[in-house]
Amino acid sequence: VAWIAASIAERMGLMGSSMQSLIAGSFLHDVGKIGIPDAILLKPGKLDSEEFSIMRTHVEHGMEIVTGMGWLHDASDVVAAHHEKWDGTGYPNNIKGVDIPLSASIFAVADVFDALCSKRPYKQPLSFDVTMSILEKDTGSHFNPAVMAIFRKIAKETYDRLENCTESEVCELLKNRVRKHFGL
Repeated sequence: VAWIAASIAERMGLMGSSMQSLIAGSFLHDVGKIGIPDAILLKPGKLDSEEFSIMRTHVEHGMEIVTGMGWLHDASDVVAAHHEKWDGTGYPNNIKGVDIPLSASIFAVADVFDALCSKRPYKQPLSFDVTMSILEKDTGSHFNPAVMAIFRKIAKETYDRLENCTESEVCELLKNRVRKHFGL
């Protein structure tokens, strides 16, 4: 997900500390799930309303972990806002439009794309075409239209690049991106 988010951000001109914050946030976006019971995290089926309410608290838990913690604090925009939606119906703060940090809007596209294309305990991976139809349908409601305009141009290339990658190949792609943006 960090590699996908950085790929989008590069094409949007993010550099320096903005890119570093996006990458750090990508790594740490769900750190608050450490406070969510395994019975909810690993549930193979759909969460009920009470379970979903508990799951949503991972954002606040995450903010408690990263806020004021040196370099971890740089991840706070993505941690805090990766579930906000362009139309204001997201959580936890119902912020909308350009009030959502750009890094969080970029990450949201990357995260949903990855989630839809990947196997999960509760679902099989979706095809590229089905995934893109969902992202397109939700552009302007869930997703920032400017981010989707960029992602749309690289989506198929991204999907093709990752579809048959081994875990070690994905790690190498990410290492290269981290080296580039952190000067390592």
